[in-house]
Amino acid sequence: MTQTSYLLFTLDGAHYGLAAEAVQEMFLLPALISVPESGPEVAGVLNLRGQLLPVINLRVCLGYPQQSNTLSQAVIVVQNDKRQLGLVVDQIQTVEAIAPSSITAAQKTPYFGCGEHPLTAGFARRGDTVVVLIDPAALEQGSPSLNPSFSVAEVQTNRFMAQFSSAEQRVLQARAAGLTQLIADESMSELSALAVIGLEGERFALGLESVHEFAEVPQITPIPCCPAHIVGNINLRGEILTLVDIRHFLNLAPAAPLQPKTAVVMRLGSLVAGVVIDDVFDVIYLHAAEIAATPTAVHSSNNPYLKGFAQHGNSMLTLLDLPKLLTAGELVVDHSD
Repeated sequence: MTQTSYLLFTLDGAHYGLAAEAVQEMFLLPALISVPESGPEVAGVLNLRGQLLPVINLRVCLGYPQQSNTLSQAVIVVQNDKRQLGLVVDQIQTVEAIAPSSITAAQKTPYFGCGEHPLTAGFARRGDTVVVLIDPAALEQGSPSLNPSFSVAEVQTNRFMAQFSSAEQRVLQARAAGLTQLIADESMSELSALAVIGLEGERFALGLESVHEFAEVPQITPIPCCPAHIVGNINLRGEILTLVDIRHFLNLAPAAPLQPKTAVVMRLGSLVAGVVIDDVFDVIYLHAAEIAATPTAVHSSNNPYLKGFAQHGNSMLTLLDLPKLLTAGELVVDHSD
């Protein structure tokens, strides 16, 4: 049975999910411009690479009481048809695959979805946690429309920014400035979606196109007579998955014996494998012009599994070609001996 990947996030301590295919990008909450005569569900608008993006307070749309926004919040950009909409959420968690058998459709529960555009698509079981699944199409139907004659320059009082201190406003404005910048000849088709992960204190970036989910590592079953980079097998919701340790292939010396807690699950055709990692930090979008060839100072200039590097805040990211690494001959376990 085909599983669907969902982006999981929190609001007011509750867990929510959006189909990952509807998510365009994510970033920390930036400065927004208040929209005149808008309701509390509208946080404001953002100049996102030359396009005005309406941003809504999802918590208000879901019936939570209105609260002040904070620097730690994030914006999820959702696209339905040809329109984009930003959603303010408390915290982005992870990307995880959910089987249809774990989902109860909201239509089967008569106590939900009584509004004009019900946002709840269903409920999913995730261990002891219930995840409320949001319908992206309903977000589009019930979202605010921008007046074509509206001009950001005409706004005299910015209600959104007034809730922050001067120091916080500078942080928000710096974030917004980065999102406003246009890269020459940039289009979304030329942007690469990357997950920022940590291994042995270093940061790497993986292309999201082959990432199925990020998962917590349950109990590991060792596999006899396997090389050191084969950690063992795990049971991930009924599917047996082999875990691989790639540190050796990246010339990373482990600081301590491996005790994996997190894995990135990759699906490459018929190959399904889990790669143990230390942390998942962020999901970013980079233009090809922002990625440079791997310098000789980073590990080895001849390492075929490194695709380049890029700046991420104050850190340097190394772009990792994980599909190439997982399909390399040296990772294949020979059971014929």
